[in-house]
Amino acid sequence: MLRLRFWMLLLGTLLCVPAPFVSAHGGSYRGPPGGVPPGLRPPGDPEPPPPPPSNGDDTGGPTSGPDGTPAPDPGIPDSGGGDGPQPGPNPTPPTGRGGPATKKPLTYESWRFWWGYNKAPILNLKDHIYSTGPSSVSALAHGGFNRENRRNVLRPTRRAIELAILPALLRTINRKGDHEDIHGGAMVAVGKIGGVRHLSMLEAALFNRYKNDRGQKMDFGYQATESAVLALGLLPNADETTRKAIREICLRALQDKSLRTRERSWAAIAIGLQRDTGATRALMMEFGKKHANHNVPAAILAAVGLTGDTQYLDTMVSILNTGRYNRANVPDRVRAFAGYAITKMGDPRVLPELMKTVRSRSMRKVIKRSAAIAIGVLGQATDDEDVKKESVRALQHYIRNAKDASGENFAIIALSQIGTPDAIATLLRIAKDGRYSQRPFAALGLGTYVWYATKNDSIERETRSKIVKTLTKLSDKYKDADTKAAFLLARGLAKDKTAVPTLTALASKRSANPLARAFACEALGLIGVSNREVKESLTMALKERRSVILRRSAATGLSLLHDSNVLPLLLEELRRAKSFTVQSQLIQAIGTIGDQKAIAPLVNLLDDTNEQPQTRAMAAVGLGMIGDLEKLPRLAELSHNYNYRASVPDIDELLYIL
Repeated sequence: MLRLRFWMLLLGTLLCVPAPFVSAHGGSYRGPPGGVPPGLRPPGDPEPPPPPPSNGDDTGGPTSGPDGTPAPDPGIPDSGGGDGPQPGPNPTPPTGRGGPATKKPLTYESWRFWWGYNKAPILNLKDHIYSTGPSSVSALAHGGFNRENRRNVLRPTRRAIELAILPALLRTINRKGDHEDIHGGAMVAVGKIGGVRHLSMLEAALFNRYKNDRGQKMDFGYQATESAVLALGLLPNADETTRKAIREICLRALQDKSLRTRERSWAAIAIGLQRDTGATRALMMEFGKKHANHNVPAAILAAVGLTGDTQYLDTMVSILNTGRYNRANVPDRVRAFAGYAITKMGDPRVLPELMKTVRSRSMRKVIKRSAAIAIGVLGQATDDEDVKKESVRALQHYIRNAKDASGENFAIIALSQIGTPDAIATLLRIAKDGRYSQRPFAALGLGTYVWYATKNDSIERETRSKIVKTLTKLSDKYKDADTKAAFLLARGLAKDKTAVPTLTALASKRSANPLARAFACEALGLIGVSNREVKESLTMALKERRSVILRRSAATGLSLLHDSNVLPLLLEELRRAKSFTVQSQLIQAIGTIGDQKAIAPLVNLLDDTNEQPQTRAMAAVGLGMIGDLEKLPRLAELSHNYNYRASVPDIDELLYIL
């Protein structure tokens, strides 16, 4: 069976090759180019960076496929092609005052992986465009899943959704002969904007017994069946009766071993996305059973965390630290998801146990990484200043002694989430004098700290000034595009208006590295200075044809500036685009903005059976994005504060969905 795949390379500088594959659900890979999971790679796409050597205790990559089969070997990194950093097993840190201007190999320790997984609450265009005032996000948890009502003339009305978007999606689902990827994209879109009346359709599609409006049996492929169960978790505004109905369907799917682990894993996650605390006991009973591989048990722990039900908090701590549940061993990779569940539950009373975890000499690296992430989120939540200070000390100890770059980087971000004066002082020191690979993380930590603290009016002027001066000085120091881009982005997060001339010049400089230009575009949008020079620079970048990544970032920057011309520009570029790679990037940008004027062009694209299936599938995804009236896509919460070094294939696939 042909599975069309396309990974939207959101970050980085590799020149995109027109791809013959599309993710069935509207995929959006969150890491840098070259980081696509093993075994899911189109021909000619560069291989992903392998994780660092295991030293006998690291579980950095998948050990089994979705159905328990051994994961494909990631292969030998490709050292040729592209216009940016190439993947490699062990990057050699640049030396000298500013580091050389040469290209660095790319590994999972890159800051771009963290940014890809955690940027959604910041680069949230609907929030920027439609909010009538500052949103009430947590300044330090880097959370920001606020769901206030919004109003704007550009926002699609419920009437437009009911009369234009939903009928187009349902036509697609009922159309015989369409590729399963188109059906899958439409299922997810219905989940985002549908309601209780679509429950029976999604249930029938999940168990592959759906008949269309003509009474014809639709033999959906796996892309549609797994999309249907995910759609159940995305249905908005579910009341208790609807939530109970979703629970019953998803628990039946979770327990049905005739289904693939993909449907079963996503059934658990769907319950979590609905925040159904009434299902946690049943989920944990299922967790206690034997499973063929890591997918289902990891998804169950993630789902319990997403519900926010703290009755199993102590159980999660026990699983994380002992690797045991009901007298049975829990694999390390699954244990790490107990740490994820703790993070999502948000209860700081377990901080002392987590501090012991990161200080332990015997604990596995993958476990410590999840614990460090949790300490950052819970450390900012506690009202006990002594516990907060001790959390900072535990993270500082971990950074000094971990001998694990990924864990240290997670801990650096965690310090910025707690945000005490001692934590900020540590970040300033690391940004200036830390190991070269740590400095971009310290810069991002400082930038995100200022971003969230400014939104909550909780930062002192002197602290902000010191951070901005440090970022300014260091951004001028570095020559390699990767590190420089991190510091420029951090200045954007800190809303450093003095950076605007530098960023404007860089964004419009054709000879400059596309990576640095792309992040300069995003930084300009974040700063928010909307003068003629800035808009002309971003418009120039948007119209360039040699880098779709640069164009995507330019569209983001213009949208953040509320530029009224950005949608007409994107629609015109979409009309002229011949490559699916370009089309899909443009559709994603259009969907992210969410302007109702884009509905008709995307409906026409979806209904055009002469268009290639990949493009039509992405049109369905774009319509779902436009019609999603939540400020932040529900799936964005899944990737936020996620230990992406503890991966299982089914959740990895889920994280690529827009």
